[in-house]
Amino acid sequence: MTTETLIRPLPSHFHRQDFLSFHSRDKDSVAERCMENVIEKGIFWHSIPTLIRFDFCEAESVAVTLDCMGEDTSIDADEVSILADHMLGLDQNIDEFEAVCMAKNTPFSALVKQQKGLRIPQSASPFEAFSWAIIGQQISVKAAISIRRRFIQAFGVAHPSGLLCYPTAESLNNIPPEALQATGFSKTKAASLLLLSEQICQGKLVWPQRTDRHSIKALTEQLLALKGIGPWTVSYGLLRGFSWLDGSLHGDVAVRRNLSALLKSPAPLDAKATEQWLADYSPWRALVGAHLWAMDLASGY
Repeated sequence: MTTETLIRPLPSHFHRQDFLSFHSRDKDSVAERCMENVIEKGIFWHSIPTLIRFDFCEAESVAVTLDCMGEDTSIDADEVSILADHMLGLDQNIDEFEAVCMAKNTPFSALVKQQKGLRIPQSASPFEAFSWAIIGQQISVKAAISIRRRFIQAFGVAHPSGLLCYPTAESLNNIPPEALQATGFSKTKAASLLLLSEQICQGKLVWPQRTDRHSIKALTEQLLALKGIGPWTVSYGLLRGFSWLDGSLHGDVAVRRNLSALLKSPAPLDAKATEQWLADYSPWRALVGAHLWAMDLASGY
């Protein structure tokens, strides 16, 4: 086993409980394990089964440890730092957003002030983010977690810690759709995930190394061309996989419900009205959606 540990300072108002809650959604702990202020998660590090550990025992910092299978595995501390900052959401520049929002005298301004420091916990990889988005299409969070668990059990790889490492696109290479359906995927969702995996394995879809409007626009167009992947799936996947804060989550039921409550709307807002309201907050529309999620943690945020 090869191990690397680093200490990352945390900004003031960091929502550690959001991070812990996001990675402990599945109480069966097949791929993630939560122990008070510690999260352990099975991932692949350069195709090697690996355990990443976040220890929040200190008030102003987090200790991040990588345990890779194999004695001769090379671990670059700078790469670990980039991955840790990404997963923690520390690469999200929320200061300007909060300043702009709190300068206004609106109900949403008050919400942002109340939830100051909110960041979006990230999946360990873009594939994990998009596969979770596909699983979660139009079903409850509880049902999605159950399907995700069976998916990991079927296609994940065991780490000596006892946790399973989240499947990769390569894990699904050449498997029949029925194998996914056996874990709870609908026929349509199984086809979508296998198509996404195929595009990745064949090099037709390459995750961008940098996120700017040009690369995100190009990736969005590629993803929307895949059958079964629509605007909500793309916006959610970009948010959880790339910290892209400007996807519009107007199709999200919890976003619409909580926005209606925040604005004290006499009638529930539909997707079009929510989209128009969110438009005023570009380039932070998805971050706005996260603040609305946080009004109701049962929504799956």
